[in-house]
Amino acid sequence: MAERRSHYELAFEALLNRRGTPFVAVEDVRHVVKGRLGAKTFDYVVYPSGGPAYLVEVKGRKLPAGVERSDARTNNWITRADLEGMQTWQEVFGAEYVTSFVFAFWLSGKERPGGAATMMNAEDRSVVPFAGRRYSFWLVRQADYARHQKQRSKRWDTLTIPTEDFRRISTRLQAVWPSAPC
Repeated sequence: MAERRSHYELAFEALLNRRGTPFVAVEDVRHVVKGRLGAKTFDYVVYPSGGPAYLVEVKGRKLPAGVERSDARTNNWITRADLEGMQTWQEVFGAEYVTSFVFAFWLSGKERPGGAATMMNAEDRSVVPFAGRRYSFWLVRQADYARHQKQRSKRWDTLTIPTEDFRRISTRLQAVWPSAPC
């Protein structure tokens, strides 16, 4: 049976399709990697125009109504298994691939002037409409995340990056991968 994708992943796929960026969705199954069972599987292999291929793990986060755009990247947590799995895949695929996390922020709530839903000014074109929702996509390379990560919760084994560091190392997805030439 085919895996059902989350709305975050479907919005990510819609963005890639609109921009003409080839990708392959990876089924979430357990793999044996170098004799070890259990490296967490990533979500996509993306082949942007004119650059290296990316192994991508999409992390969906909902921003409540009223959150300003400057706060969009504060919710950047992942699990330790996410980070370790991506590190393992980087070793398996090698330097020709870039392992990364794409944070898909769902900008929920009513659109209002100056709020998270109104990000279409000339400087910030990161809002992507999909199925009646609005999303903002930010990419951070796994190696950068690993360098800046701090433990968020010992109980849940989650990691995070201080907001200022995350703002510095993350990039709008549209700025990382140019649209395919048509």
